[in-house]
Amino acid sequence: MADDLLKYLSDKLEVELKVIENDLALGSAKDHGEYKFACGRYRGLLMAKNILIETAERMGHDDD
Repeated sequence: MADDLLKYLSDKLEVELKVIENDLALGSAKDHGEYKFACGRYRGLLMAKNILIETAERMGHDDD
Protein backbone atom coordinates (compact mmCIF):
# COMPACT_ATOMS: atom_id res chain seq x y z
CA MET A 1 0.00 0.00 0.00
CA ALA A 2 2.76 2.44 0.89
CA ASP A 3 4.49 1.60 -2.39
CA ASP A 4 1.30 2.48 -4.27
CA LEU A 5 1.09 5.81 -2.49
CA LEU A 6 4.72 6.65 -3.22
CA LYS A 7 4.27 5.69 -6.88
CA TYR A 8 1.12 7.82 -7.13
CA LEU A 9 2.85 10.84 -5.60
CA SER A 10 5.90 10.37 -7.79
CA ASP A 11 3.71 10.22 -10.90
CA LYS A 12 1.88 13.41 -9.87
CA LEU A 13 5.18 15.20 -9.33
CA GLU A 14 6.40 14.03 -12.73
CA VAL A 15 3.31 15.49 -14.40
CA GLU A 16 3.90 18.85 -12.71
CA LEU A 17 7.57 18.80 -13.71
CA LYS A 18 6.60 18.20 -17.35
CA VAL A 19 4.13 21.11 -17.26
CA ILE A 20 6.85 23.46 -16.00
CA GLU A 21 9.35 22.11 -18.55
CA ASN A 22 6.91 22.73 -21.38
CA ASP A 23 6.07 26.22 -20.15
CA LEU A 24 9.74 27.14 -19.88
CA ALA A 25 10.54 25.63 -23.28
CA LEU A 26 7.76 27.66 -24.88
CA GLY A 27 8.94 30.86 -23.21
CA SER A 28 5.72 31.37 -21.28
CA ALA A 29 7.35 33.44 -18.55
CA LYS A 30 6.37 37.08 -18.98
CA ASP A 31 9.44 38.40 -17.20
CA HIS A 32 12.54 37.35 -15.30
CA GLY A 33 10.62 37.14 -12.02
CA GLU A 34 8.15 34.62 -13.46
CA TYR A 35 11.04 32.62 -14.90
CA LYS A 36 12.79 32.52 -11.52
CA PHE A 37 9.56 31.49 -9.82
CA ALA A 38 9.06 28.63 -12.28
CA CYS A 39 12.65 27.49 -11.78
CA GLY A 40 12.15 27.55 -8.02
CA ARG A 41 8.99 25.47 -8.30
CA TYR A 42 10.80 23.02 -10.55
CA ARG A 43 13.68 22.68 -8.11
CA GLY A 44 11.29 22.16 -5.20
CA LEU A 45 9.39 19.46 -7.07
CA LEU A 46 12.67 17.70 -7.93
CA MET A 47 13.65 17.78 -4.27
CA ALA A 48 10.29 16.30 -3.28
CA LYS A 49 10.63 13.57 -5.90
CA ASN A 50 14.12 12.69 -4.62
CA ILE A 51 12.74 12.44 -1.08
CA LEU A 52 10.06 10.04 -2.33
CA ILE A 53 12.70 7.94 -4.09
CA GLU A 54 14.86 7.81 -0.96
CA THR A 55 11.84 6.87 1.15
CA ALA A 56 10.90 4.06 -1.23
CA GLU A 57 14.46 2.74 -1.14
CA ARG A 58 14.58 2.83 2.66
CA MET A 59 11.23 1.07 2.89
CA GLY A 60 12.58 -1.61 0.55
CA HIS A 61 15.66 -2.10 2.69
CA ASP A 62 13.60 -2.26 5.89
CA ASP A 63 11.60 -5.18 4.46
CA ASP A 64 14.80 -7.25 4.05
